[in-house]
Amino acid sequence: MAAFDLQEQEQLAQLKAWWIDWGRYLAAVLLAALLGFLAWQGWQAWQRHVNEQASAEFIKLQDVAADPAQFQKQLQTLKESYAGTAYASRGALLAAMLAYTQGQAPAARAELQWALDHSAEATVRDLSRLRLAGIALDDKKYDEALALVKAPEESSFSAIFAEMRGDAYLLKGDKGAARDAYQQALAKTSKELPNYRLIEFKIDALGAK
Repeated sequence: MAAFDLQEQEQLAQLKAWWIDWGRYLAAVLLAALLGFLAWQGWQAWQRHVNEQASAEFIKLQDVAADPAQFQKQLQTLKESYAGTAYASRGALLAAMLAYTQGQAPAARAELQWALDHSAEATVRDLSRLRLAGIALDDKKYDEALALVKAPEESSFSAIFAEMRGDAYLLKGDKGAARDAYQQALAKTSKELPNYRLIEFKIDALGAK
């Protein structure tokens, strides 16, 4: 019995010695992990809060779309206070659409470039590139348009990117490159979509190689 007690005492002494050597480091690691977890939870909660506020500001932006002065003021608020959210980029896209329909191409281009530069969403960036390319075609800046719709892009945009390249090449006078781009677009477009027939028509209009 005494021997057993002595063995227990030796194990306890070893445990105490280990704790003296390593216990404080283990405690520090556990504390750091806990603080990291709490910080992450706090960051997530803050992000949700910011996104909720940005969503409310975006709704306000839509509500004042018919009032140019109020719209610009609200857009500035959205960009300055919530630039890192998806709603700021969507606000810029809305502003670009309104500007373009009002014949203000330079303003539309500026808003699209803002969305392209600030959005973290690939789909928003691709949509901005497409619309910027369309404005470039209007201005007869064909090389600029081609640079904007140069791959890579999200797969859901592949067909329309290829078609836009075809349009740019055609306007530039390069029928061979236009045909190749249209054929790429056709291969990526479902036959059930109305645009399929339009792309076929563009290819047929180019004639035989």
